[in-house]
Amino acid sequence: MAWYWCLEHHCVEESLGCGSSSRIGPYDSEAQAQNALSRIHEREKEQTARDESDEKKYGKKRTWW
Repeated sequence: MAWYWCLEHHCVEESLGCGSSSRIGPYDSEAQAQNALSRIHEREKEQTARDESDEKKYGKKRTWW
């Protein structure tokens, strides 16, 4: 069974929940879905640290386009 974090209702939903544009996932467990937003924030912090490191190392910010 797949689990999702619903951005609209701020809760965990099973496969037959809100549409895909309103949720994050799929996750293998309800617990993983429950922690989706904290994991996203954690990854954002990690990426910000990498960006700052690159800026110090190369003297400029990384561009993606």
